Amino acid sequence: MVFSSAAFLFAFLPLTLAGYYLLPKRCRNVFLMCASLLFYAWGEPKFVLIMILSIGMNYVFGLLVVRRETPGWQKRILTLMVIANLSLLFVFKYLNFTIENLNRLCHGAIPQTHITLPIGISFFTFQAMSYVFDVALGRGRVQKNPLNVALYIALFPQLIAGPIVRYETVAEEIDTRTESLTEFVKGIRRFTVGLAKKMILSNSIALLADQAFRYGDISGLSAAMAWLGALAYAFQIYFDFGGYSDMAIGLGLMFGFHFDENFNYPYISRTVSEFWQRWHISLSSWFRDYLFYPVSRKAAPLGKKVKQRWGKTAGRLTPSVIALAVVWLSTGIWHGASWNYIFWGIYYGALLIGALVFQPTSKKWVKRLNIRVNSPWFIGFQILRTMVLVLLGYVLFRSGSLRYALGYFRAMFGLAGNAAVDTAAWDALKNHASVLLLCALGSTPFIGYLQRKLGRLGSSELVKNAACLLLLILSAAYIVSSSYNPFIYFAF
Repeated sequence: MVFSSAAFLFAFLPLTLAGYYLLPKRCRNVFLMCASLLFYAWGEPKFVLIMILSIGMNYVFGLLVVRRETPGWQKRILTLMVIANLSLLFVFKYLNFTIENLNRLCHGAIPQTHITLPIGISFFTFQAMSYVFDVALGRGRVQKNPLNVALYIALFPQLIAGPIVRYETVAEEIDTRTESLTEFVKGIRRFTVGLAKKMILSNSIALLADQAFRYGDISGLSAAMAWLGALAYAFQIYFDFGGYSDMAIGLGLMFGFHFDENFNYPYISRTVSEFWQRWHISLSSWFRDYLFYPVSRKAAPLGKKVKQRWGKTAGRLTPSVIALAVVWLSTGIWHGASWNYIFWGIYYGALLIGALVFQPTSKKWVKRLNIRVNSPWFIGFQILRTMVLVLLGYVLFRSGSLRYALGYFRAMFGLAGNAAVDTAAWDALKNHASVLLLCALGSTPFIGYLQRKLGRLGSSELVKNAACLLLLILSAAYIVSSSYNPFIYFAF
């Protein structure tokens, strides 16, 4: 079940809200947990067993990790927990991919398992691991009641496409939370904005992205159309996933939970590093805290050896370079069992490592050329440069294979024997100009700026409620009338 479906909007959500608020407080967690399992089981009931297995084993690991039987006890339990969770993820997400590549490499005939990918397994696996990590680090109290662990891992607002809710951020709210009419209304507004982003913007601009990436013969794709398609996909994925995150945060507020923000206008970033501080924040912070910091600490002794041989700067950078390489290879693998995702991770790892290594040199050149770093022109150049790099990354992410991605790159730069501009590009631009403009404005803080300029009118509760109602009606109309309603991040 998806949030932007008639079944969810007109049946599941109203019934779940009614049942939740009609029940006494002591029964609400159990009811919400059962509703979440029903939500997940809607499409494929058998996958609930995988989730229950994940809940059960991480509940046990949570109890064991706080026992401290011996000095190395906690470390061993955490190691076992990581192995168990990644093994579950490997079997259901990467086993078929591994067998396929082994057969190519060794000319073997290992039979495929044809295991179906459970929806959202990457999200709820990382969330389950967060529970054990945070309990071990003292960032949240261990749950003696397995139903509370089940509620944290299976809570339907963030279950199948994030954000990855860290246990430390909601540990107290699982046991004791306060619902209020003010928060409920805020939740409805946030959900409605997210639904509008998904239905009105993402689904509309997706038609242009699909048109560009549908070309079988890359030579027929003009350079202008290729860049237009990459830009359209950038808007599609942002309003698809960003809209879903808004809906998840809004639903959380309706039930008394406060989830951290997952996006912060990533397309106004001046560097790639800043982009990843603004995009999919829950995943970036998860890898930062649970992988980057531990790996860089482990690599510190190697950094000291490098310092002795290659100098202070090289020694200081070595742990961070190693950690970035591990994190971005893992990030690519996390997104999917496909070589284009792996190379997408390598691409961003190379960009971030390069930025880290050459940062002192770039600062020297900026100073030498007497560039005003806060001038609008320089900021505009940095944003444009970052956006171009991000668009190239999206081509890797969107393409079904590396071969297609390389062909698309050639088309973008006019190296595939293709035209620079053609009638298809002009027609696509004319047909989608209005939605492109809306997407461009919606991906910046312009709406908030406009609201502040309007003053009292923009901050009026009546105006906000009226705008919310209008967006809800429009989104519902899209849901009822359209059969095209993909969610990109369901595949992860």
